[in-house]
Amino acid sequence: MDCPACNPCNCPDPDFIERNGTWLLGMSGILFTCIGGMLTFFLKSRCTRIQACGLMCERDVLAIDPKDASVTTMAEEE
Repeated sequence: MDCPACNPCNCPDPDFIERNGTWLLGMSGILFTCIGGMLTFFLKSRCTRIQACGLMCERDVLAIDPKDASVTTMAEEE
């Protein structure tokens, strides 16, 4: 029997998610941010073989020829 002085509203105890929801949301946000940053790094890297966490990817990286690249500024466009 519950003591009315200890639990006046007779509310059930909160479950795990209710007690730790903020912490779980924060940790999942940090985890997904790290994974997203790692995937962005892989996308922008010039490496042909990438290994991370037991996964391996071999890919063809497009060669950039300096004569094919052009840089324009706002002053040149006017």
